[in-house]
Amino acid sequence: MLPLAGKNILVTRASSQSSSITKEVEQLGGKVLHAPLLQFKLNDSLENQHILTKLHDFSWVFLTSSNGVKFFFELINRYKIKIPEHCKWAVVGDKTAHMLETYGIGPDFIPSDYQASSMIEQFFEQVEKPGKILFVRGNRSREILPRAFRELGVFFKTVTVYDTLLVKENDLLAAQLEKLDAVTFTSPSTVEAFMRLTKDQKELALKIPSFCIGPTTGNAAKSSGFKTVYVPEAYTIKSMVDNMTDHFDKKG
Repeated sequence: MLPLAGKNILVTRASSQSSSITKEVEQLGGKVLHAPLLQFKLNDSLENQHILTKLHDFSWVFLTSSNGVKFFFELINRYKIKIPEHCKWAVVGDKTAHMLETYGIGPDFIPSDYQASSMIEQFFEQVEKPGKILFVRGNRSREILPRAFRELGVFFKTVTVYDTLLVKENDLLAAQLEKLDAVTFTSPSTVEAFMRLTKDQKELALKIPSFCIGPTTGNAAKSSGFKTVYVPEAYTIKSMVDNMTDHFDKKG
């Protein structure tokens, strides 16, 4: 019997990003309930246009998510901006790197693990004088990188290329909550949206084992009151699903 056979797993990622986790779960026999809790929207503004038309002023571009890459290049193409040859690219992980490569650009720096704090530490060990940095972000991105840049006295600007919107209602989630065996979270925002949508069934919701992509998301789940929270050692979808199979194997 497959390790997740008969298990109902909630996938909370946006539709455009859920194929990898859905495939992993279904290959192991699990049944996926897909309830996207976030929506992403291009942030097109005069401020962004002004910053990006000055792209040639920057030596490094920092990208911390595949959404950041996607919406950054959507704006670049919309504004008909030519990428300067001298620009170097720092990305937080393999998935972001792969997205960047789809635009014909290879990353110049990737930290050894997928955390913003490690990115800063390792980057400045390798690059003593980086020049001007452009930090590409979403509206709900954390402040770790900007704070570190300020503390180090680095010249930087931020450009918010997309907005993350929490889904306001999901009737399917409310109806299926009691049938769920596990819930997956890939960002603190998915935890926040889940708690908002299940506030009338909070006690039931918090009993469901939660499987989180990394420590920041795991801390958000713990702070929300989840009784069982798993965070893999490697912050990948496969490792998260491996945690899930271990959990149900031990549970029997």
